[in-house]
Amino acid sequence: MSQPAEIHPDIAQLVSAGKLPAAAAAKVSALTPGTFVASRNFGGGRVVQWDLLDDKMIVDFEGKPGHALKLEFASKLLDILPEGHIIARRFADKAGLLQLAEKDPAEFVRLALTSNGRKMSFDAFEDLVKGKILPEGKFKNWWENTKKLLRTKPQFIVPPKRTLPLELRGDDVSPTDALLEDFRGARELKAKIKAIEAILKEPSIFGDNPGQVLLPITREAEEIISQNLRLKPSDALEMLLTRDDLVERVESLREHVSLHLPNALAEIHERLQDFVTNLTPTKQYRVFNALPEALGDAWTERANALINKLPQRSIGELAKVFVKRESTDKLLAFLKVTIGHRTLSSEALAWVCRERAGVTKRVFSAEISPALMSAIERDHFDDDKRSNRVMDVLMDDKELIADILSEAEPTQINNFARQVLLSPAFDELTKRSLMARIIKVVPEVEDLIQEHKEKEEEAPQEALIVSWSSLEAQKAAHKHLTEIEIPKNREDISIAREYGDLRENFEYKSAKEYQRVLMRRKLDMERDLSRAQGTDFSDVDTSKVGPGTTVILQDSVTGAQETYTILGAWDGEPEMRIISYLTAIAQALTGKRIGEEADLPTEGDEFRPVKIIDIKKWFLPE
Repeated sequence: MSQPAEIHPDIAQLVSAGKLPAAAAAKVSALTPGTFVASRNFGGGRVVQWDLLDDKMIVDFEGKPGHALKLEFASKLLDILPEGHIIARRFADKAGLLQLAEKDPAEFVRLALTSNGRKMSFDAFEDLVKGKILPEGKFKNWWENTKKLLRTKPQFIVPPKRTLPLELRGDDVSPTDALLEDFRGARELKAKIKAIEAILKEPSIFGDNPGQVLLPITREAEEIISQNLRLKPSDALEMLLTRDDLVERVESLREHVSLHLPNALAEIHERLQDFVTNLTPTKQYRVFNALPEALGDAWTERANALINKLPQRSIGELAKVFVKRESTDKLLAFLKVTIGHRTLSSEALAWVCRERAGVTKRVFSAEISPALMSAIERDHFDDDKRSNRVMDVLMDDKELIADILSEAEPTQINNFARQVLLSPAFDELTKRSLMARIIKVVPEVEDLIQEHKEKEEEAPQEALIVSWSSLEAQKAAHKHLTEIEIPKNREDISIAREYGDLRENFEYKSAKEYQRVLMRRKLDMERDLSRAQGTDFSDVDTSKVGPGTTVILQDSVTGAQETYTILGAWDGEPEMRIISYLTAIAQALTGKRIGEEADLPTEGDEFRPVKIIDIKKWFLPE
């Protein structure tokens, strides 16, 4: 900022007397009372008065009024601000600035940028505004909404990453030039996609022949897509879909297109599950709908393979394609087999339940109940799962149990009720809630509850046999849960609560839902840890199968041999054929001796006979 050449007479006398360096005289003379200033140390402020006899000036800073500074130090520390500068206004009229930010956020951002050379890093902008003009709890939501608004205004350049600067263009830049400049100047695919989306909103501003102006953009986009299809398939696919939207709007561009969606999918369909969920549901549907053209008759097999790898919303979009292409029977056949084999994913099972009145009606029956329970327990013991999708739908959908049991056989009803009562995935409150729903449909099940209660009262709580290593791992997991995850969740809830109306506050609802998951997991962990009995299996009895033994089996039909090692409740490495003694296979083998036969459960409700060939003591690998 320029400094005046004139020196105040009183300041000149200080220089003459040797009390102030001549180099500081002009700057101090400009710092007259009423002048707005900024300091890196103290923020914005205003000069209140000079005290030349004492060699100081008094400055009211934000949060530090009446602060005295030596004159020479003030000349070095303070920057003079015009009255219209945002920091000056923040000091003099903070309430007015807050009102401007809330009522006209674009003008507020314009003020911030013009006050800072028309360009600011996001960190600098946040430091200027957050907690100093806008309350900290409101800033995030305000900024997200403001970014969307700014992207509709060509004068602003809003970067896709916070490491890039927020900029204000010159007032003479036309909207068309601004849109084209945004695309050409963008360095990353996401930014280029945003630029095409902005062009899409107003193709008419490109004149009577928009295709001529936009053809270079579509050609460059196609080249970028081709280069990144395998390196960054998610972004490349999204750019391709956005390019197609533009071509759809500007008809004259169609004849110049050479790369089409089915061609792209033919190259990358094997990795589709890794990136398709990053797209909006509408774009996901367009991708799935292009699979038949990309893969021919093999599309249904590929689509079915995707189902176990997609979240519910994406499965729903994929199912629409099966219906549209009149291939619903192939989808339902896949669902029926995987439900029976207990291999359908939790997300897919939850989707089947939600769609039971529609597309999945023919595969929804009492046969689904064992698959649901299997998925609930699988997710319960999976530490990588942040939530239990099937349990959520079972608890939230008040009619689901009634629909499952409406046409069930008595045996199926009793089996389902027993699974609920015995499952470690449910706490007692949840069990009571689910059993109440079952009784409402089948009152006779109440006898089963009474029988279960009597057995529980008669028998002491059974200990869990666990290896020392798994016990330590479980204790560490419990410590991480109670000392890190739960406190972090509380903080997330506190922050989300500040975002506004809790009825429409997605962040708050998500944080509260996750809180329930964490509390349920904590109770389960503590219950299991209280029952845990550590062991190194050193005193194992190898005369019969039990925890700590390695058993060699022979299939009674094929003659093939296989080996299982049976360890503690929390041990399990299927690829190494190490299983918990609580699994169905281990239970079928426990107590058997060499030469005896056992029936091992297989997928579905079938069994296969095996013979015990040898029983050895398990040794911890060194």
